[in-house]
Amino acid sequence: MGVLKFRIPLPQPEARLAQLRKSFVTGLDRTASRLSVEIRKDLLLCQRSTTESGRLFAPWPIKGFGSTFIGTATLSERPEPYSLVIELARGKLNDLRNQLADWKQMGLRVPAELDQTIAESLRNFYQAALGRDQPAKAIPLAERCLVLASQAIDLLLETYVSQVLQNRLTAGKLPTQLTIGLESDPSVSPWLAKAAQSFNTAQLNCSWKILAPTEGKHRWDDLDAQLVWATRQKLAIQAGPLIDLRPGSLPDWIWLWAGDFDAIQGMMVEVVRQTVARYRGKIPLWHLINRPGSSDILGMTEEDQIRLTAKLLQVARQADPAAQFLVGLDRPWAEWMASSQFQLGPLHLADYLARAELGMAGLALEIAPGYSSPGSHMRDLLEFSRLLDLYALLNYPLYITIVMPSASTADPNADPHIHVEPDQWPSAPSEENQAAIAARWIALAVAKPFVRSVAWKQLDDSSPHQYPHGGLFRSDKKPKPLLEWLKGFRNELL
Repeated sequence: MGVLKFRIPLPQPEARLAQLRKSFVTGLDRTASRLSVEIRKDLLLCQRSTTESGRLFAPWPIKGFGSTFIGTATLSERPEPYSLVIELARGKLNDLRNQLADWKQMGLRVPAELDQTIAESLRNFYQAALGRDQPAKAIPLAERCLVLASQAIDLLLETYVSQVLQNRLTAGKLPTQLTIGLESDPSVSPWLAKAAQSFNTAQLNCSWKILAPTEGKHRWDDLDAQLVWATRQKLAIQAGPLIDLRPGSLPDWIWLWAGDFDAIQGMMVEVVRQTVARYRGKIPLWHLINRPGSSDILGMTEEDQIRLTAKLLQVARQADPAAQFLVGLDRPWAEWMASSQFQLGPLHLADYLARAELGMAGLALEIAPGYSSPGSHMRDLLEFSRLLDLYALLNYPLYITIVMPSASTADPNADPHIHVEPDQWPSAPSEENQAAIAARWIALAVAKPFVRSVAWKQLDDSSPHQYPHGGLFRSDKKPKPLLEWLKGFRNELL
């Protein structure tokens, strides 16, 4: 049993202590390992089964930037506790400077302001580290270092995105798909025509729950209507997720079969075979299965869900050999693995499927920062960039789905088990903040050449949806500011 010990400044509000209990440790593979977190007065004790060195990732508030997960540098065990805030500052500076060096080597030109901000951040860190025996002086210096490093990260990512997009545009407008997710028959929603102007691709909703509300019977009307509407709007077409392994996306009757894996797999195989075959040659890309191997559902083990994913890929390819099929992963930072019995995690699961050569055409990552599970804790743009680069190492195109809230109040049409985490955001979620923050995340994803598609997950807040206040339209069908930004972004770049 290994233990990493950190000293935390007191007093701390109970809500922050609760957040610290979500901390996790990663090794070289950047995957969270099982961890028991205990807080004793001013000590954070991280107990794990290994004594190897690792990086602690902990949520910590940064003034003006919200509460984000921050990683320390690689640390080894020692009797004396580390200062948590100083080590988080060291880790953030280390990530920033390493990424800056990599991008400079690739030709990135940075403004003098960035170097100056990093230099000031370093001065604060040096003073904090040298004075760590006097916490009353050292902690404020470390916190100032975190603020300055965060400002530098924002400036670095703004510079990176701007220059990468400019370089890519020299060969013409970008081929990236900017995708809108449909929900039902668009013909009864004339206001959707405005949304179509902001996107070049439509993702048709073909959830198993909608296709088969009654066991043994399928309804194709809504999917047919979506296909006709998207074709008339001259949008490229995706569809799915067809099988989404979360309770709200599965037919109500399937729970009668919970625990019977063979029966469940047989029914899923049949709906995949029928659906893909019916739209053969009409839908070129399917989000086939979403969230395998991330949680216990229908009594299926992790191994069951992997076997199911492999089987559905094989069946889908037989039903339409010309189509492409994606596997979707939620919570891609995998912090949930610190308290899970599952072993692989999304990155290793994707690698396993890739090596099995099952015909998977790409990976779909669901990014829902600042939401409770199945969302992810908030990160900064550098962590988002590093995440995309990490999954790109698998040599598969990435299809990114993003959702962010425009408010933190109760949302009667959302999944009641999911809520906005307002303390994680730089300021209270609002429509203006949704547009400002989402614009930066979307632009960064589009700047990555291996990202094939960027989709906004939810269309409007009036119909039943998963994430609170995550739509592009309000409940009264009026558009939010993000929709107009998307229109300009698409027209300029895509």
